[in-house]
Amino acid sequence: MDEWNNYETLEHHEGMIWVSKLFKTENRGNICMLKNGHFHVLAYIAPAQLKTKDLNTVVMETLNAAGIRNMEYITCSICGKDFDEADVNIVDYPDDVCISCEKNY
Repeated sequence: MDEWNNYETLEHHEGMIWVSKLFKTENRGNICMLKNGHFHVLAYIAPAQLKTKDLNTVVMETLNAAGIRNMEYITCSICGKDFDEADVNIVDYPDDVCISCEKNY
């Protein structure tokens, strides 16, 4: 487990996005994405970046810059991998099934 980015040092923000607990005390820290059980750092935010913007705005700008359209991911019930909502069939089946597993469902 990463010493700096783990369940003790981060707090859930929204969807798969987690932010450093340092934002509350030091106005700085990492924005991370939790994917397949691992935290991936998307950006480090310095205090100067939060002088004119709130954390929510900075998170959204970071996601847009990284090319992430939305923060909602779904886990396939068959293979257990995480996918963007658009890649998982959540309407036609009682289980969340990705496009790859749908062929054998």
